[in-house]
Amino acid sequence: MQNNLFQVTARSLAFELPQGDPLFSNVSFTLNTERVGLVGPNGVGKSTLAKILAGSLSPYSGDIQSSHATTYLSQSEEAPQGSVGEYLVNLWESPQSRPELWGPLLQDIELDRRAQDLSGGEWMRVRIAEALSRVGGLLILDEPTNNLDREARAHIARFIDSYEGPLLVISHDRELLNYVDVIWELSNQGLSIYGGNYSFYSEQKTAERTLQQEKIDRARREKKKLEREHHEKLESQEKRMRQGERMAARGGLPRILIGGLKRRAEETRGRIHSHEEKRVEKAQEDFQNLLAQEKKENRLGLELPETSVPEGKLVFETQALNIQFASQEKHLWSQPLTVTMRGPRRWALSGRNGVGKSTFIRLLIGSASESLRIFGDWKKGDLHTAFLDQSYSILKKDQSVLDNIMSCSRYDLIETRNRLARFQFTGEKVNQKIETLSGGEKLKAALAKILLADLAPHFLILDEPTNNLDLESLEVLENALNEYQGALLVVSHDEVFLKNIGIEEVCLLQS
Repeated sequence: MQNNLFQVTARSLAFELPQGDPLFSNVSFTLNTERVGLVGPNGVGKSTLAKILAGSLSPYSGDIQSSHATTYLSQSEEAPQGSVGEYLVNLWESPQSRPELWGPLLQDIELDRRAQDLSGGEWMRVRIAEALSRVGGLLILDEPTNNLDREARAHIARFIDSYEGPLLVISHDRELLNYVDVIWELSNQGLSIYGGNYSFYSEQKTAERTLQQEKIDRARREKKKLEREHHEKLESQEKRMRQGERMAARGGLPRILIGGLKRRAEETRGRIHSHEEKRVEKAQEDFQNLLAQEKKENRLGLELPETSVPEGKLVFETQALNIQFASQEKHLWSQPLTVTMRGPRRWALSGRNGVGKSTFIRLLIGSASESLRIFGDWKKGDLHTAFLDQSYSILKKDQSVLDNIMSCSRYDLIETRNRLARFQFTGEKVNQKIETLSGGEKLKAALAKILLADLAPHFLILDEPTNNLDLESLEVLENALNEYQGALLVVSHDEVFLKNIGIEEVCLLQS
């Protein structure tokens, strides 16, 4: 570790958005030499907290004390002009330089390459190596594996596994989060700390949700029981009062005595009402307190259309297929592609970044460039196909969420808005233009446009659908895809996601 005496302490941190809305509050912690994974719903303030730790943002209230400076690597950064070696010049001269850490990150990257020619995974590895020249305290990596292929993810995972200093990793990559020592969860309830990796956290979260739901259900039952008892006791007293009035009338009792009995009966009824009302109010208060303590989770309310593809129905097939760009003499793949997909199969399209996965998909959906030279044969079955790409190009950026969805929705306006709420677009949120949305919100809008469309897809193609989803929404997407009855082709480097949605076969493209 760079410094065993490192410590950062935060007390009662809070942050408000420019319009005055609170983002988080009452966040307190102490961090020494642990490797921490920071998780939480999209929009809860994970990156904001990281920037506060790094000193680039100030909290609305609370304070931070740190023994050393913090180095923060954002999700993306434009590569500069010049070579990799020039970008890393400080690394060679740094007294904190440790080749055992940065060496594996740079092992297959030529130092004379232009930084702007690097792939996303290579550029992230170079950025981490450069940061090691400055790190004397906490290193923060914000979504370091987003958009990276499997090989690049493995490089980052090995780095985290070998890193011995204080490290904070913001991520929804469940494989990566199994290399940290502790999970921090930021939510509307503040910061919760789970003393283990992602697998431990997942088990604890399941138990926590179950216990909280049991408490809420028990409080709800108790509230209804007391409301019922309140009603029954009042009804019983009123029945006794009516019986007493009838008996008094038949018995010829003096009016003054009847009045006294009536007053006492009404006083008894008032005491019963007051006592039972307090019990009901207390139960209601307990129930509301439990609801207020519940952690809000940005869960997607997805409902995939009931579609089915008959067994044996052709989805697509290729015979010795290969592709050549007009400006290049080399074929795209080292081995021609011969595959046949029939029926409601679940396939993953795999290969390194730049190998041509997106090119192949564009061929399947009929939007490939005319300048491509196609070798061999290919054919696609007669199936309605929906494609969700990484840039969410099915959305018109200058239109609102609602206008985008209504342009093809199979529901009327009221029902469309009801269903959009399940994608977390409520109130005025439906009138926001697409260009103003976050990456996760754009993904949800694109999913809504596909799944609420008048013609449901029988063949669904998803290109890196997990990149902008928080962990809770990831689980919902997995559950929804498991209910989907059509053919599915997914591009993803998230092994856990592919396993959870039941991928049957991997189609590997090799350059």
